[in-house]
Amino acid sequence: MADNIVEMKACKHCWTSFTITDKDVEFYNKISPIFAWKKCPIPTPTLCQDCRQQRRLSFRNERKLYKRTCDASGKQIISMYSPDKPYKIYDQKIRWSDSWNAMDYGKEYDFTKPFFEQFKELYQYIPKISLTNTGSENSEYVNYSRWLKDCYLCFWLGQSENSYYIQTGREDKNCVDCSYVTWCQQCYELVDSHQCFDTHFSQRCTNSNNLSHCIDMENCSFCTFCVWLVNASYGILNELYDKDTYFKKLQEISQNKEIYQNQFKELYLKTPKKYGQFIQTDNCTWNVLLWSKNSEYCFDSISLEDCKYVSSSWWSKDSYDCTSINIWTNLMYQAQGAWWFKSIFINDSMSLTESMYCDQCFDSKNIFGCIGLRTKEFCILNKQYTKEEYEILLPKIIEHMEKTWERGDFFSNDISVFSYNETIAQEYYPLDRDWALSLWCKRMDQEYPINIPENAQTIKAHDLSENINDITDDILNQVIICEFTWKPFRIIKPELEFYRKHNLPIPHKHPDQRHRERMLLRNPRKLRKRVCAKCWETIHTSYAPERPEIIYCESCYTKEIYG
Repeated sequence: MADNIVEMKACKHCWTSFTITDKDVEFYNKISPIFAWKKCPIPTPTLCQDCRQQRRLSFRNERKLYKRTCDASGKQIISMYSPDKPYKIYDQKIRWSDSWNAMDYGKEYDFTKPFFEQFKELYQYIPKISLTNTGSENSEYVNYSRWLKDCYLCFWLGQSENSYYIQTGREDKNCVDCSYVTWCQQCYELVDSHQCFDTHFSQRCTNSNNLSHCIDMENCSFCTFCVWLVNASYGILNELYDKDTYFKKLQEISQNKEIYQNQFKELYLKTPKKYGQFIQTDNCTWNVLLWSKNSEYCFDSISLEDCKYVSSSWWSKDSYDCTSINIWTNLMYQAQGAWWFKSIFINDSMSLTESMYCDQCFDSKNIFGCIGLRTKEFCILNKQYTKEEYEILLPKIIEHMEKTWERGDFFSNDISVFSYNETIAQEYYPLDRDWALSLWCKRMDQEYPINIPENAQTIKAHDLSENINDITDDILNQVIICEFTWKPFRIIKPELEFYRKHNLPIPHKHPDQRHRERMLLRNPRKLRKRVCAKCWETIHTSYAPERPEIIYCESCYTKEIYG
């Protein structure tokens, strides 16, 4: 049964109309805090779901790393904060140590000022952690990651080894240049795929191995230039061969690759696509969801239950408007990079319970407007209170926020320490310089150079041999100039070994450009109405109506592919 719409609203940012349903109200009521037996209701949001997500993402710099000085030790460190940022930045070990105390910065709440103004003042003084990278070994150049070993330039990655240039994944091994992959090994240029082995230049593949240039494959092996196959082996352009013939045909492909690529494009366009990528889901909408149920408008997530407007998250339940939440998180609202239970308006924090408006706080409970705290309780603006004082003061602050029209929204754009084009908001909601500044967002126009050894030889990418056997170890001491952006980049030794093992050419483009091109392969995070090309039922899909692909609804796709 469809949810009942109880309120129609206009987004105060983009003026798009959006709805509030009875289920939404039920959720807001469930997470509303109670002090001294009195509930402080959470108001319905003032921004539409896209603008709410855009604001959260503008606080998350995953991919931009810089060298700068630790303000505690004076040593050079790797940081997500550029050298021009005026804040104190501490190395991870120091930031987690007892050598400093965030409570020293505590301040009384001032009822003559708006809350966000006071929070911003506190935010400017408290030292920030250089990176979010825990439990990792020999993996300095990674961010928003944990339990990595021998990884390089990986972001939002967990429990992985020997992987390089990975964007979003878990439990990957020996993978290079992949985006949104889980449980994959020996893969290269792979996107939106799971449980794949030795698969290259492919997208939306599951439980498959030894694929090359394939899309939408399931339980397949040894296929090249194939699309929409299940339980198939030794296929080329969707025609199946015996093993010996298949490998003979591969020799032909290597000599006529452009012809086969063009034939593959034609095959892709005439082959139906499922309206969204779902694996073992029940009653879910949006795209790229695995093992989830009863979750609406969610994407790029695993094991969600009863969630709405959640993205890039794992193992979470009963949460709304969250990005990058993880590890059995429950009853979270408007959170980014936050974990645990019944907390709202949270940024970059772990193990918080019943807390509000916090940033980089950890293992704490019942805190409000705090930054950088660990193992604390009953704090406001980093100042300690008793339980009784906390429960008397906080309802007054909430009432004050309602009078200043601050109640019900995530942190404002001007509080973010990052420039808009440093954050992943720029990937999903791109803004040019002037438009970003008009929204009170900062802008980064300065390029910081990579670390180039003295007397290093510079080589243009188009001068590199396509044959990896022609590449000597000298490439490790050379600087390559990207043939697209003209930005310099380098090759590291384990990366070179990977290319040699898999007979792959040295990439000709900067890692950032390779990432952008993989992101362009993915559908945008936007649902559109169009009709199923087979039964003509209306469906909601991330394939825009004007796109040329043939799109089927769930029922028609299942009947067509599984019979």
